[in-house]
Amino acid sequence: MRKASTLYKILLVSCLAVLNNCSWGTQDSPANLRPYNNANLTYNIQPAGGSYGFLFYSSADWRAMITCENGEEEIPGMPTVNPSSGRGSSSLQSLNFTIPDNNTEFSRTYTLTILSADKTLVVVIRQRSALGMLSITPTEVTIPALGGNAAINVESNANWSALVTDDWFTVSPGSGIGNESVDVVVNAAQNSTVYRTSSFQVISDTITRVVRVSQHAFDVTPPSMTTVSFDGTVLDFSVLSSLPWEVSGDEGTWYSILTTSGVESDDPATNQITLESNPGSTRTAKITVTNSQDEKQSFTITQRGDVSALLNTNWSGTATVSALAITRTGSMTLTIVDEDNVLVRGYPGTISYLSSESISFSAYLSELTYEGFTATNITANFTGTISANQQSISGTLSGSGRVFGLPIVASGSWQVALQ
Repeated sequence: MRKASTLYKILLVSCLAVLNNCSWGTQDSPANLRPYNNANLTYNIQPAGGSYGFLFYSSADWRAMITCENGEEEIPGMPTVNPSSGRGSSSLQSLNFTIPDNNTEFSRTYTLTILSADKTLVVVIRQRSALGMLSITPTEVTIPALGGNAAINVESNANWSALVTDDWFTVSPGSGIGNESVDVVVNAAQNSTVYRTSSFQVISDTITRVVRVSQHAFDVTPPSMTTVSFDGTVLDFSVLSSLPWEVSGDEGTWYSILTTSGVESDDPATNQITLESNPGSTRTAKITVTNSQDEKQSFTITQRGDVSALLNTNWSGTATVSALAITRTGSMTLTIVDEDNVLVRGYPGTISYLSSESISFSAYLSELTYEGFTATNITANFTGTISANQQSISGTLSGSGRVFGLPIVASGSWQVALQ
């Protein structure tokens, strides 16, 4: 009998311990709030109102509310939810929400919110319009001054079309079918004139929506010459901007910008860059103009080094030319007349680039006999590197012409020394 009493006490204590543990586990576990089916978190319903059910799980006590994002529109019959609260349970729970008829031209969006402890469950309910719906978002767009796109969304339950009367922007696509949400792109090229505004219409049945389009002006006119000689000079450029702007350049003390900022204007603002004389090698500077919308336009200035020591100089050496699998080496003379002109074996040529480090020039010869071959209609292009002491030049050549009436292409190398 004493053994039975002892076993009974042990069993009783064990049961109490189990019950206590279960109670502690329930208190420590977080609340659970989830839909029966994730696909039911969004409802798309007809204009005619009605009652709809929603299934969910909530382990803690809950309450529900339904609201409408209707802006300034007044809804005659407000939506309801029943029941609006309940006790927590591990079982599947349900509620019903009732939506009134939508007899307006606007779509409506309702939000059903269920709150349980620290959890929130949101259900979005979209209701179409009974009178036809045309929604445009946004109704105002600004296109970048340098050209580009802006997007709007068109949502309609009837076919629609866009009516554009100005020619400085385009709309694509220009039409759509009903019951679709379409992203429409408004595109325009760079605006180099003045700040401009316009609008276009989106029409669906008897409903018309207006979209306003604007674009600021921004255009930089660089100097007429961006590659200049070593002499100090002043270069003019202009800025047209309907927004405030700033101008900056690469680090360097050899140039200065007259005006580093400006205000919005419909007229171009004239500006200047002053370059000091260049006693060294070729140098460049990148000038950038930025408007208040962080759009940028740039140009690069190149100032050649002092080439005065190279002008009116005579050079002699050799040139090796390969054409039609034949290679020949012969004499070559070069005279650098000035910054623009050369003489190659006595034939006139034009300099495309000259600095204290390199030279590029071309020559046209109607006829030339070279190492036993006579060629006609010759165009020759030369590129060379000038030595640091400016005593020699070496480089490559390419050209074309005709020999015995047949077209040929030639290439090779050349080197000359100062006489």
